[in-house]
Amino acid sequence: MRFFRRKDLKAIDRAVIGLSAIVGSGIYGTITDLASNYNISRPFVYELKSKILSSFSKPETSDAKQETINFANRMILVMKLCCRSSVGGISEALKLLNLPNNSIGYVSEFLNDKASFCIDDLPILLKPLTVLADEIFICNIPVLVILDASSHLILSIELGKDRTGTTWHNCFQSLRSKGYVIKKVAKDLGTGLLKGANESELISQADLFHLQKPFDTLLGSLTSQAERAIEAEEAALNVLNNRKSEAAEWKAMEKYFDIMDTTTTIIDAYDNYNFLHRELHIAFNTFENNGTFRNRDKVNGDAMAAVDLMEEFFDYDITKKAISFLRNNIDGYFPFTDEVESILKFYRIYLPDFIIKNVCLAYQKNLKAIAIKDYSLGQKIKKEAEEHLTVALTATRNENEKKHAEDLVKALSECIRSSSALEAKNSVIRRYADSATNKITQKQLNLIAFYMNRKVAIRGKYKGASPIGRFTGIEEELSFLEQLMQK
Repeated sequence: MRFFRRKDLKAIDRAVIGLSAIVGSGIYGTITDLASNYNISRPFVYELKSKILSSFSKPETSDAKQETINFANRMILVMKLCCRSSVGGISEALKLLNLPNNSIGYVSEFLNDKASFCIDDLPILLKPLTVLADEIFICNIPVLVILDASSHLILSIELGKDRTGTTWHNCFQSLRSKGYVIKKVAKDLGTGLLKGANESELISQADLFHLQKPFDTLLGSLTSQAERAIEAEEAALNVLNNRKSEAAEWKAMEKYFDIMDTTTTIIDAYDNYNFLHRELHIAFNTFENNGTFRNRDKVNGDAMAAVDLMEEFFDYDITKKAISFLRNNIDGYFPFTDEVESILKFYRIYLPDFIIKNVCLAYQKNLKAIAIKDYSLGQKIKKEAEEHLTVALTATRNENEKKHAEDLVKALSECIRSSSALEAKNSVIRRYADSATNKITQKQLNLIAFYMNRKVAIRGKYKGASPIGRFTGIEEELSFLEQLMQK
């Protein structure tokens, strides 16, 4: 065995080791020498040193002791919620910091106790809400999550026995019974969720991300094929350049031209599919480049034109499935375009077309700036969006028009066509599963939701605001930590 207990070390020996470590503090090699001389580990030397130092420290008063306990309790909450640590990891950290109440049992009970008080009494707004809904799996158990689309407030997070239409219907009805007015749900295209939305008589908005995602698979495959073909062509060219005899050179040249023809075919296929893939994404733009609105007929016509060409030139099973999926589900996307059309019809009464178009371009470019992966390009597009908004607000002729323009900005921002915000939220929730040993409870989910609803963003679009603050328009006075410590 590499490690074993040194029961032969008497108390006096341990005291000598600890005192020697204290006296030799700052002298290079002291700990190593002691560990070697006594055939013990370095951590054991540090432990003995720490015990002796603590025995000489000033005894804590009752107030100081309680303050230390409170600090330890805060550390438990911060490590669990902010760092997503496991109960065992929290216990180990507290022990290393020499903090009290550091056993696994205490940490577990403390968190369970706080979670018991986290049945969130969220504020009720009477305005109609658009919500995002999806299920994730934690420890093989479905967790049903419903999010307010505008503020990203978690309205409901429940362990489900399944994800059938009846279960989803019960979730929506539960929110309605609390007083929430839900008008529309944006979601993926799962059958259970769709059935639950229909049973609840909700407008069902198909998520754009899930409509377009199946087409990404072939693009990735063609990209890999093109890269391999280019590498093969370069290798064949190197072989050709290194041939010495004329016969070998002719043979290598023939092979090189065959490979070059194959590479050209693959690259042409990639270029053509990449073009159609991009056109399919452009087809779902809400506005033209001049700010003109694209209604459902225009969006549908352009999208179908792109997939018709894909179907003609790319005879792959994955493409056929993606095209069939889009054709069967695209109608579920159009509640979004209908809502935007209704909003624009209302504001055309109060605003000139020039202002409306610039507000619309600002809205569309803001969405693109968020979605794009290239940071510098994203910042450029964001700047263009800001310029369009500035032009729109500057062109207003009076305070009444300016107020209508600002209201139009808000109305468009509340039109939801994607559940990407919920996907991001779910990815965070899943990380808590990494620290769960074998199961997660409803109490734990309540605690997670309590924290996420009150977490203040430190950067980005929502910097300085929490979901509950954005939902109500007023930030809570106490942080999530202070609120939990008072429970």
